[in-house]
Amino acid sequence: MKILPIGVQSFERIRKKGMLYVDKTARLLELICQGAGRYFLSRPRRFGKSLTVATLEAMFQGRAELFQGMAAESWVAGQTAHPSPVLRLDMSRFRGSRGPEELDALLAEAISSRPCLRGLDLAGGRRARDVLASAIEVLHERKGPVVVLVDEYDAPILENIAKPDKARAMRELLHDVYSMLKVYDDYIDFIFLTGISKFSKTGLFSSLNNLQDISMSMQYGDIVGYTQNELEQCFIDWIEDVSLFINLDIKSLLSQLKDYYDGFSFDGKTKVYNPFSILNFFSDKRFSNYWYDSAQPSFLVEWIRRHHVQPPEKYRHIRVASDFVDAKEIENANIESFLFQSGYLTIEKFEGSKKTDS
Repeated sequence: MKILPIGVQSFERIRKKGMLYVDKTARLLELICQGAGRYFLSRPRRFGKSLTVATLEAMFQGRAELFQGMAAESWVAGQTAHPSPVLRLDMSRFRGSRGPEELDALLAEAISSRPCLRGLDLAGGRRARDVLASAIEVLHERKGPVVVLVDEYDAPILENIAKPDKARAMRELLHDVYSMLKVYDDYIDFIFLTGISKFSKTGLFSSLNNLQDISMSMQYGDIVGYTQNELEQCFIDWIEDVSLFINLDIKSLLSQLKDYYDGFSFDGKTKVYNPFSILNFFSDKRFSNYWYDSAQPSFLVEWIRRHHVQPPEKYRHIRVASDFVDAKEIENANIESFLFQSGYLTIEKFEGSKKTDS
C-alpha cells in the first residue's frame, strides 16, 4: 500500500517518495487553460490548499518527472521546454509578525530570496510592495510572463482577529502589497491565491477585483477534498486493509465513512471528504473527529469567545443570502459567514439564485 501523506504539503516529496496522491491535475488544467488565469480559492484549514499551490508550481516549472501517469502529464511535458518563472509565497510563515513594520520587512526579504530570483538584481526600495513590483518586472524581462502563487494570503490578519487595530493595520499593508498584482497585470500570466476568508468591499479584494472567486463554483467544487469516487478508487487497498482489521465488510465500512466524514460542500452540489480526516482514519484504523480535534487556530478560538455562537442544531437548514460570505470584513462578519469559512457550516443546497440553506 502507498504511504499516506499525513501532514505533507510538498508535492515533490509525495511524488518522489511514492506516497498516495489523489490526482487533481485535470481540474488544475481547467484553471490554467480555460479561464482568464486570475483566481481565488477559499477553503477551511487542512483541506489541501497548500498542496494545490505546490502542484501548480511544479506544473508551471515543467517538472515532468513528477507527473508521470497523471492527467497533466502531457501538458507539463510541453511546459518543460519553456518553464514559467514562478513567484510563490506562503503567508502562513508570517503569522507571528509583531506588527505591520516587521511583516513588511519579513515579506520583502522572503520575496527577494525566492529561488526564481537568484542571480537577478532587484531595483530600489525595501518595502514589500516595491520588492514585489521589482521582482515581477525583472522576472518578466528575463524569463517571460510570471506566475504568482500566494498561499494563506490572509494568515497574518486572521492571527490578529482579536486585536482589531492590529488586524486592520496588517490588512492595510497587505492591501498595498497585493495591489501590485493588479498594477502589473500585463506582466503576469497566472495568479492563484488561497485563504480561509474573503475580505470584501473596503478590504483586500477592493484592490484585487480582477480575481475570479471559484470558492463556491460548481465547476471547481471538488478541486480540493476527496469525492466518493476518488475515495473508493484511490484508497481501495487501505479500505480493504481496514475492513479486515475492524472486521467490517467493505460496503458497511464505506457507509460509515460517508456518515462520519462526507459532510463538506462548497457549491451545494458536490460533497467531499476532508483529506486530513480520511488520511488519519486509514492510519489509525478507527473513527474519530480528526479534523475537529486537530489544533484549533487561535484566531478561531478568540473569535468564538467574543461572539454569541448558538448550539449546532440552531444552524441546521437556516437560509442565508447567496452572498453571505463576502458581505462584510471577516472581523465583523456575521456568525454564519465566519463558521462557514472556518469549516463548521456547509452548504446544503441552493434555492434559485438568491437563497441557500447552510
